Amino acid sequence: MFNRILKHELRNILRDKMYFFFVFFSILMILVSVFLIPYLREIESELAANILLTFFILMNSFLYGAITGFTLLDDQDDFVLLSLKITPIKVRSYILIKLVISYIFGLITTILLISLTGFLKTSGFFDILFIVLLAPIQGPILALIINAFAHNKVEGFVIMKMSGIILLAPIAALFVSNWTELLLGFLPGFWPVRIITMQLLPTTYFINSTWLYFSIGLIVNVIFGYLLFKLYAKRVNI
Repeated sequence: MFNRILKHELRNILRDKMYFFFVFFSILMILVSVFLIPYLREIESELAANILLTFFILMNSFLYGAITGFTLLDDQDDFVLLSLKITPIKVRSYILIKLVISYIFGLITTILLISLTGFLKTSGFFDILFIVLLAPIQGPILALIINAFAHNKVEGFVIMKMSGIILLAPIAALFVSNWTELLLGFLPGFWPVRIITMQLLPTTYFINSTWLYFSIGLIVNVIFGYLLFKLYAKRVNI
């Protein structure tokens, strides 16, 4: 079932120019970062290069979330979800697999971004693992945000643009280290960015443990995703 849905997603990406552009932009972003990040480190500063790469990591998952969000809207418009109700395939399983595919794509490209640019090369294995596992969760969450509130692609575009705060606001974690960081805690991207920040700017943080940031971030993201899924399921009656 997973393979069939994966092939269906790949066909959608190749058939639709907008989806293909999102994937192409993600690949282009990786290629650009391979040359741009070392260049910035040399002529500008390490901090500037790291901030840009952190943004790329967040943007990467955002793109795959947008693709999944819009393909789910396509499924709704084409009555795919309605048709699945009379098949052995559970509609919720179908949706969850599409969300997992979005996460896997984000996971793979996040690994490529970190490994090919030498980002955080002095950090420990588990710290890198925490970032790699947390950052791609933004993809499924964005897909659910789009589908929980949008009824068509036009509304989906508006919601996607409004959701830009999910992408940009976590960068503030680079400049906040006391209790006020809790104000950013509801943003999915805050938690991987905080772990990145702890590697780049060693100082005293509100919680001085990447294990705790990872654990809390995982719980917050799962709860957020679950609530969005419930809203989406209620809206499309599945």
